[in-house]
Amino acid sequence: MKSVRDFSPAGFRAAYQDRGWSMGDVATAVGVSVGTVGRWAGGKGAPSSRLFAVLVETLGVSRSDLLEPLSPDAGLAVLRTRAGLRQEDVARRLGVQASDVSEMELGIGRMKDEWVPDLSDLYGLPADRVRKAKQVADAQWQADFEAKRAGRPAG
Repeated sequence: MKSVRDFSPAGFRAAYQDRGWSMGDVATAVGVSVGTVGRWAGGKGAPSSRLFAVLVETLGVSRSDLLEPLSPDAGLAVLRTRAGLRQEDVARRLGVQASDVSEMELGIGRMKDEWVPDLSDLYGLPADRVRKAKQVADAQWQADFEAKRAGRPAG
């Protein structure tokens, strides 16, 4: 299982320390070792998406409290994973296949204008931020395509 992108060790430490908890308290509550909590707190690793959800609930914080600020060049996949969603979840909401979501995130599939309000709602972000993320994905795909065409390694 993949680790959460943009996990904030500082935000994590602040969250459990604000509750008066030690690393041991977090480890016991979440069901991991103290060493694992120490790695997360020290920036040497990050929780899986499942454990991230447990941390959010256990610590009583928002997802954003445990994440680094959103990068201006974040694409659609980052927005989705930061919201704790799978491609299948987004596809279900849009009434499409997961492969359509994958292609949209890769910049090779179209994002219909009518999907923007749903994506904005799902990701908890303004519509303009969702459109910007699609532009980022499109630009990355274009750069990779041009690199391949010129015989250079992609991205």
